[in-house]
Formats: sequence, C-alpha cells, structure tokens
Amino acid sequence: MTDLRRRLLSMVDAERDALIDLLSRLVQARSPNPPGDTRAAAAVLTDWLAARNVSYRVVGPDATMPNLLASFQGARPGPHLVLNGHIDTFPAVAASQWTRDPFGGEVADGAIWGTGSSDMKQGTAALVAIYAWLHALHAELGGRLTLTAVSDEERFGPNGARYLLEQHADEVLGDCLLNAEPGAPTTVRFAEKSPLWIAIEVETVGCHGAYPHKSPSATRIAAALIEDLSEIERMDVALPPAVSRALTQGAAEIDRIHLSGAAANMGRVTLNIGTWNGGSLVNMLPGRCTIEVDIRLPWGLHSRDLIAKVEAIVARHPAARMRVLSSQEPAWSDPDHPMVRLIRRNAREVCGLEVRPIPSLAGTDARLWRQRRIAAFTYGTTATNVAMADEHTDIAEWMGVIKIQALSSLDYLMGDTRT
Repeated sequence: MTDLRRRLLSMVDAERDALIDLLSRLVQARSPNPPGDTRAAAAVLTDWLAARNVSYRVVGPDATMPNLLASFQGARPGPHLVLNGHIDTFPAVAASQWTRDPFGGEVADGAIWGTGSSDMKQGTAALVAIYAWLHALHAELGGRLTLTAVSDEERFGPNGARYLLEQHADEVLGDCLLNAEPGAPTTVRFAEKSPLWIAIEVETVGCHGAYPHKSPSATRIAAALIEDLSEIERMDVALPPAVSRALTQGAAEIDRIHLSGAAANMGRVTLNIGTWNGGSLVNMLPGRCTIEVDIRLPWGLHSRDLIAKVEAIVARHPAARMRVLSSQEPAWSDPDHPMVRLIRRNAREVCGLEVRPIPSLAGTDARLWRQRRIAAFTYGTTATNVAMADEHTDIAEWMGVIKIQALSSLDYLMGDTRT
C-alpha cells in the first residue's frame, strides 16, 4: 500500500468519533421531503467543511433547498470525479412503532438511529468527509474532485441535482460519478430501472347505485383496465449482454439483499397501480375514476414502446383517457468500468468483501449523469429499515464502507487501474 493510501486511511481512523457525531447531528437536523427544507441539515455539513478550511458554494433556485457545490484541482492533469449525495429524507413514518426518537440521532447498540440515518445521510456525510480529506491532500493528487450534496432528491424534484446539471453542467458532469446511496456493501450498482408514470381517467355518466342499467361504472371499467395493463409485464425484453451477464452473476446476491424474486424483476417490466380514486357515496354508481400507474422499464426498452403499448390497452376502453406524468429512459454504465474494479479491489483488501456489480430496483440521482453518458455508480452501506420505523446505520459497516469509498476515489484520481 502506498504512503498516500495509508495516510488517507489514518485520516478516517483519526476522525471516527467525529464522523459518528457528524451523522448523529445530521439526523437531528430534520429535512423531510415534503416539505424539503434542508437548511438545518446543510448547515451541519457546511460547518464540517468550514472547520477544515474547505471552501464551498451554496446554490439553487429555492433558498429552503440549498445545494452544496465544491471542487478542487489536483497538482497534475487527470480524470474528474464527482461525489454525489442528497440531504433530504423521506418523512418520518409510523412514529408509534419506533423504539427510539425518529430524529434523535441516538448512538446505541453499535448503530446510529433515526430518520434518514440510512437513506442517505450516512452516505452524504461520508462523501463530505472524504472530500475534505482529499482536499487536504490535493497537492499530491491528480485530476479534479467535485462534491455535490443536494436537496429535493426524494421527490426527484427540480431544485437539486437536476438544477445543478442544467445550470452548472460544466462543473458537475465530470468523467465519473460516485454516489453513496445505501444498498449493500457487497454490491456496486451500475444501472437503475427507469420509471414511467401514467395517469388514466375513466369518465361515464354515473347515476344512482340502484339503477346500474343507466350508466357504465367508471370504477368497474378501471378495474378491467388494470387487469388488461398486466399484459405489459409479459413483454419480451432483450437486455444488453453486459447487463444480462451481471444479472446472472449477481442473482443470488440480489435475491439475498432484496428477497427472492428481485433478480427476476430487474430484467422485466413491472407494474404498480400507485393510486386509485373513484366514487363518492356507496349508493352512487361512480361516473369518474382516476388511477396513477408506476411502470418500471428495464434496459433494452424505450419509454415510447411502453407508452404505445399502454395507449393500445387504454383504447380498448372508450371511456378512458391517459396522459404521461413522467417519462425517463433506462441507462446503464459499464459494469467493468475502472471505478467498479477499484471498489471491488478495495472491498477485498479493506473488508474482505466480494462485491458484485448489479443493477438497482430503486432510483437515485446517479441516473441523471448516466442519461448524459457519464459513468455513474452507487456504493454504500446496507439499506436498513429505509422509510420504516427504527431506520439505522451499523457503525462498523459504515466505517469500512467509508474506507472503500475514500480509497477508490483516491485511486481513481491517481489513475490507479490495478485489479
């Protein structure tokens, strides 16, 4: 191991207690989205940077949703690596089911507890710390390192990463992105299924519930339409060969992490009826029903193919109309990219872990870089009780993951391609 790598690991070890305190305070700084106000949480992170004389900027169109942007150039030319995490969290859920304060940031039983402790304040805190440590070593580094700690991620909103890519693209695109969303330290994620959201409205005359011969029922039409929509889950998908190989090789680990069936779902179209709204009284035949549909596209399909298929299904029901709420194209990065190889090597060396490159079921901001043809990867701790009671992050695991993230960032900037 080089002297530079040893020094970086020493920095991590020396600040172990400070890191735990950083994450605890970050959890205490509430930032649920909605409403998405992340000012208190962002201040925790900027205090860390300021205490280490690391410069940064706060940018964004909404003052209540700040984005932290920082960047430095190494001593010689090299690749540009972007670190990305988000500051906002899901709202606290099921308060009565928590055994600890959802916003207490309590350190107990080898873990840090609270809303957002796993998704993803642990990851954002880690990347902010890694940025500060590498900044201290900048005179010995190659390349360029950029930090983006953003708001408005949980709702895929316009005020966070999307804003940075639209307004500060020259600063934040880079050559490669490393995101620290939780998943499992045995996997590095190189792709995400893409959401296609569609609203379908059924409208009929409606009438008194005792006279169903006078009007078709909007809710019964919607129910039949939902059954028809299940056809899209049987669509043939020609996965790109590299994605198919990664799915095959990582299937056992995917199912271990996400439960049986997850690997199969990654390679096919899935359908979720997210909302259903119809009827007003039990004794009235509904004249209106609206459903919102969440379709997840695997790689090898285009959203236009799914939209055309849904349009054809909706057309079988003359009382129904559809509109597209949101459409994105599924993108993927090379599962054998140098960053993936570095994470796999460092995981073996630091923690004795065998890491598999796999796609992801859930969405992250990394997709925005992939859509712009920038290699983007996600590596983080186990996603423990995300959006559930007693969300937490295991401290020992987190410290190992931080070392893997830090060394992989350093190695990438230095052009180290050893496997």
